[in-house]
Amino acid sequence: AQDIKQVVQTLAQGTPDAQRDAIYRYFAPGAAFEHPFCRVPSFKNLHIPGVGSFDSRVLIAAIYRCPKIELEIESCVHDERANLLYLTIFQVFSIWFIPFHRAPVRLVSEKRQAVQEGAEPSYAAVTAGDAPASDAACSSAAGPPTRYVIDRQQDLYQVNEFLRFVTLQPGSAAAGFLQLVATLMCLLGATLLSPLINTVW
Repeated sequence: AQDIKQVVQTLAQGTPDAQRDAIYRYFAPGAAFEHPFCRVPSFKNLHIPGVGSFDSRVLIAAIYRCPKIELEIESCVHDERANLLYLTIFQVFSIWFIPFHRAPVRLVSEKRQAVQEGAEPSYAAVTAGDAPASDAACSSAAGPPTRYVIDRQQDLYQVNEFLRFVTLQPGSAAAGFLQLVATLMCLLGATLLSPLINTVW
């Protein structure tokens, strides 16, 4: 079975055909996608005359194909009760048509899962390495297994990480400096107003 690194790397770094196959296998029809720079709302069975019907996964596939990404998964947590996957990822994001553009950023990718019935292994099972062999799945007498697919992905960035996309390292350093200034202002305010705060609290 594949592990989570292989699945995510296929989504981000695979060939266009491999990316499309992974998206249509692991994302639910009508899946939503949110990123600081782009958003795909949930929709399915959208019919365009002369083109045909399609769902939001077409746009998600286009987004994954646009940048060049090198990534490393630092951690993964599966919240079984909420059906959420949290991945901490370090990536180097490059826009291929902008020379010398390289943005090393860290993010948390939240993937919400939906339950579907089917014979294919779920995203969670594949990434955890628990997917059964095809023969075992077909020979099970208990009926079709429960599988989970991604119905929403949110890529979450700290402000200084987000600025690296646009301003690269100088913007991130400036944001870090402003954060330190804000911390000092909080300390100053807490010190000067401590008599009042202690009275109120």
